Amino acid sequence: MDLNTFLHIFIPLFAVIDPFAALPLYMSLTAGLSEGQRRKIVKEASITAIVLLIFFEYLGIYILDFMGISIEALMIAGGLLMLMVSIEMVKEGDKPRSTNKKTALHEETGDVGIVPLGTPMLAGPGAISLVIILMGKYPGESVSIAVSIISIVLLTSLIFLGANYISRIMGEKGARAFTRVMGLLVAAFAVQYILDGIAQYFGI
Repeated sequence: MDLNTFLHIFIPLFAVIDPFAALPLYMSLTAGLSEGQRRKIVKEASITAIVLLIFFEYLGIYILDFMGISIEALMIAGGLLMLMVSIEMVKEGDKPRSTNKKTALHEETGDVGIVPLGTPMLAGPGAISLVIILMGKYPGESVSIAVSIISIVLLTSLIFLGANYISRIMGEKGARAFTRVMGLLVAAFAVQYILDGIAQYFGI
């Protein structure tokens, strides 16, 4: 496993998943729950995200082939999707998916580990598109991609479990500032994927 390649895979994935942007919704959904219930929710969210992302890592390309979609088209579409998410992250300091319907979701606490925490919060369209793109870009690095997915999700689990402590340190403004920085990184990766997709399609 080449460290340089691993970092080129890990960093954009971390920026897209962005655990710190998920904190506000996680905390609102688990407010008033016991430590055991929170751990169960985090475990369900982690398993859901890992299974979904690794499923699309290994089978995403075949699904695209079956549907007649080229990797270049996915790179452009995924890049545009990531760009839209990044713009919201920079503008609002939070992910669009983590700002709406908190009250309604809170009423379904028994399922929040799978939806919305596991998906679409962690394994969302942007992350799913990205793992497929990364498999197309680094076809011999499936292990690096899988390790990156598992590492990021486990890191996210630790961040969730230490949510109260982290939120006290970062504060609301700190969390928003961090998300805006992540949004800028996601935007840069998105533009690069769009350019790479166009270049590959036209053979430039």
